[in-house]
Amino acid sequence: MKKITLALLPLFFFICTLCHAQENAGVVPTGFLSDYTRLVPDETAKDNYFHYTAPEDISRKLGKIYFMPVATFPADANFKLVDRPTLEQTMAALDQILRKKLTDKATLVATPEEADTTVQIVVTMISTEDAGRSLIDFIPLRLLTKPIKDAAMGKVQEVVVTLEMSIRDSKTNQILFEAVHRSAGKNIGRADDPDLKATEKDLSPVIDIWTNKIVHEIITPKL
Repeated sequence: MKKITLALLPLFFFICTLCHAQENAGVVPTGFLSDYTRLVPDETAKDNYFHYTAPEDISRKLGKIYFMPVATFPADANFKLVDRPTLEQTMAALDQILRKKLTDKATLVATPEEADTTVQIVVTMISTEDAGRSLIDFIPLRLLTKPIKDAAMGKVQEVVVTLEMSIRDSKTNQILFEAVHRSAGKNIGRADDPDLKATEKDLSPVIDIWTNKIVHEIITPKL
């Protein structure tokens, strides 16, 4: 038994290393934000959340806000998991909720010309990941026996949506704040299902997670 335990130690350390790498993995640049290398992770966030704040205090410079309609980036982006009508409905719901909550805390204006600050939020990715991941997910399949390998396949998938946000000075176009959110919605099926799709209902938990956090970021940017 002792020999077996010692033999498994390298594998255990390998798994721990992979877990640490997963937890500290950065975001994949999509081209929307100005500089992805300066984003830092928020260790207190429940979702994968990265942000950047300009060095100077911007909390008193927001003034009048021009809130651009929530869209995809690029504008004509299509995601395999969600058809365009469902995506449009989800973005419209997110946009409506955010505007309502912002109106209670700030002054929104109709054009960028009359604004002090411009806020833009885009959807850049909709994908899936295994729900309830365990240590077995980090072990290379070649190291697993066939029964364990079979059990590891076809896992339940949860939909994951990535939002990117930019806040900039409307007069100078200077970046004041940037952030990337990556949050999971509902479980939508198994990995081996060729017809795997996400509905508006599946995406609704993502809206609930983000709206309060995004409004807080806009009104009180993280320094």
